[in-house]
Amino acid sequence: MLCEIARWRVPKKNSKKHLEMWTAWMHYIRTHRNKFHFTRSRLFIVETKGSDVEEWRWIDEYQDQKAYDKPMEKDAELVKVKAKFVKDWESVRVPNSFKREVWVEKPELGV
Repeated sequence: MLCEIARWRVPKKNSKKHLEMWTAWMHYIRTHRNKFHFTRSRLFIVETKGSDVEEWRWIDEYQDQKAYDKPMEKDAELVKVKAKFVKDWESVRVPNSFKREVWVEKPELGV
C-alpha cells in the first residue's frame, strides 16, 4: 500500500467556508468514483484550543505505486473541476502551509 499524506492550515475565520468546500469536493469524488484511483480517502483535523488556525490532513490510500501514478489529467472535466477547487481552496488556507508526502508501506513489518 502507498499513502499520500498532505497537511495544511486554515485560519479559524475561514473554517466554515473550508468545510463547505471540502464537503462539496468529497461529494464530487463519491459521485464520480471512477475518476479517482485511490482506494480510500479520509480527512482529519487536529483539535487545538487557543489557536487561531486549524491543522488539517488528508490520507489517500492507494493499492500500489502503479495506481498512484495513474494520471487524472486525461479527464478534461476532472481537470477543470479540480483546478477550480484548488484555486478556491488556496484562498482559504494559510499561505504556503500545504505540504504533501508519499509514504510506502513495508508489508513485512505489518501486524
